[in-house]
Amino acid sequence: MSEAAPTAYDAVAYPSAIFSQTAPDRLATIARLAGLSPPPIAGARVLEIGAGDGMNLLALAAAWPQAHFTGFDLAPTAVARGERWRALAGIANAELRVLDILTAADHLDGPYDYIVAHGVYAWVPPAVRAATMALIGRLLSPDGVAFVSYNAMPGGHIRLVLREALLLRLEGLEGTERWQAARDYLTALAAEPEGRENPAQAALRDAAKHTLDKPWSVLCHDELGPHFHPQSLGEVVSEASANGLQFLGDADRERMGDAFLPDDVMPQGDSTAQLVRLLHVRDVHDFRFFRQTLLVRDTARPKRRIDLEALGELYAVTRCHRDADGMFRMNANVFEVQDAPLAEALGRLVDARPARIRVDELVDTSARKLALFEMFDAGLIDLCTAPAPYAAEVSERPRASPLIRAMLGEGLENICTLDHRLMTIPEFGPRHVLAHLDGTRDRAALAAVAREAGLDSDEALDKGLRTLVTEGLIAA
Repeated sequence: MSEAAPTAYDAVAYPSAIFSQTAPDRLATIARLAGLSPPPIAGARVLEIGAGDGMNLLALAAAWPQAHFTGFDLAPTAVARGERWRALAGIANAELRVLDILTAADHLDGPYDYIVAHGVYAWVPPAVRAATMALIGRLLSPDGVAFVSYNAMPGGHIRLVLREALLLRLEGLEGTERWQAARDYLTALAAEPEGRENPAQAALRDAAKHTLDKPWSVLCHDELGPHFHPQSLGEVVSEASANGLQFLGDADRERMGDAFLPDDVMPQGDSTAQLVRLLHVRDVHDFRFFRQTLLVRDTARPKRRIDLEALGELYAVTRCHRDADGMFRMNANVFEVQDAPLAEALGRLVDARPARIRVDELVDTSARKLALFEMFDAGLIDLCTAPAPYAAEVSERPRASPLIRAMLGEGLENICTLDHRLMTIPEFGPRHVLAHLDGTRDRAALAAVAREAGLDSDEALDKGLRTLVTEGLIAA
């Protein structure tokens, strides 16, 4: 780890997080559906730009031990924190480094099959933004996929207005006084108006409501950081093109169809340029606030209709539940699938959870395959390019990933699952059992561990182990 001057992220640490939309398998799935051949996840080389403490990257490294993961950030304390976790977990297939985006290309050994730049592109000076895209253009492998997130236009206009108002209110304030003043102003702005308000004021009030939900450790770097430059899709695509890259799609839920032309639009000439124009217009109409753009080499030839053969080869998995009356539930949402074969397919996924099943084994028509894609886009199922990196059944000697055990040992509330989520396990019993799943304990030894945690019956142990498997916490 090289020496670097402290940054604002050293003074106020950005919270550790996992971003499921940045997982290489999500990126590869969109590429496969567009008829491309992205590198297999199991042996891929992955780079994260602005990785912070690397929790997002370390969670992936724990799930895919044969792949290699590199992350870098300018904040030394964040990198040191991540390196400590990496060492505690004994993760050998990841590295975290202190590097500056402006000079990172001189210190990185590309190419990389998947490159992630989340929370960087719109929050840095113009020269660093240009260097970020140039770095991706230089290091992305021929069949690779890159992810770039940014505050988007035209919704960014409202955020710029809110930022200007906040900076005026907070001028001269520091520390807790600055934070409290920001909360007071946002609370007042988000309150329902006593009289009439024009549409612009209503939009600003909604933005204040959203911003009020952010912790100070996020707000002070996002809206109140030294740089805040929302980008339009057209600007990002233009910068990508100058670096040998082209638009593929979007990784956000309900936006994964952005990789494809609408059914009622016929391809004309350059279908990618045609698609970008349509999406740019849609962004204006929808007043888009945020984008998570996927990029590939300009030598790639993405199809702008979903490749049904590729869709059939993907694996599906769901976190839905099914009621006794046949209704499906996903969190607070309740829905019914009226097409009987499609309902049966979703039911099979529910019963098999957390196992992944090939789409071709679930449905047999193009229409139902497309319906599964729509469920994927809506977040009801996940589509994946590879078999699961976690166990689907309780084995004789179950093993949690070393990162999970290290996080439990550190007393952290949030645990990284092997399907790239953060979850909280507040109860002592499951946490205690999970911390002891190192692959060396058989059923008798696990029963003794469970008794230490107050789980006195075989039934309680069985239920606990099954829950840990279902949540993707046990390695395959």
